Amino acid sequence: MLSAAAGARAGRAVVVVGVAYALVLAAGMVQYGLSVPIGDPILALMEVLTITSALPVLVQFGAFHAGTAPPGRGRSSVALGFAALFALTTIGVHVFELTIGRATGRHGLVWPSVTYAFELLAWDVLLGLALVFAAMALPNDDGSRRVRQWLLATGVCCLLGIIGPLVDNMRLQLIGVFGYAVLLPIAAWVWAGWFRAIGQARQQR
Repeated sequence: MLSAAAGARAGRAVVVVGVAYALVLAAGMVQYGLSVPIGDPILALMEVLTITSALPVLVQFGAFHAGTAPPGRGRSSVALGFAALFALTTIGVHVFELTIGRATGRHGLVWPSVTYAFELLAWDVLLGLALVFAAMALPNDDGSRRVRQWLLATGVCCLLGIIGPLVDNMRLQLIGVFGYAVLLPIAAWVWAGWFRAIGQARQQR
């Protein structure tokens, strides 16, 4: 069973990987500019970081579900289920991109494409739903209010991102990008603090 300490460590890992991804993305933009897609090896490193980021996110949800009391346990189960589907989907997309996609010359997430659709399903829909259900599963106390607000705001932004491909206006998908690229590391850090507080409270009992 995952502990509160595992949830706290996972939250810090999400932040570290998020910062690393932002730095690699910035390096790619400097090298390739905004008019052409980022290429290898920077693109491959970004894909490896994306795979890496999904794992601590899943651990946070697992640790949360493991310690959730019965009143919120049903919602935390749903959150964990969506988080598992999110991790499997995005890892599958990027393993495909790193292997078969490159072997066939079809790598690169460009809209419209099946692989990009699955990536948006993962980060916009599945992660968004996982975050919203986790927010609803939190106990109704003062110590949980801040993390609930961050999880809910991040989840809603992720979910709103799917509007872009639905209406064929990918600029609207930037709302989702803001959710998982900017808000998610902050939410993970706040959630890590919540896990630390929970762990300390349990030790004092």
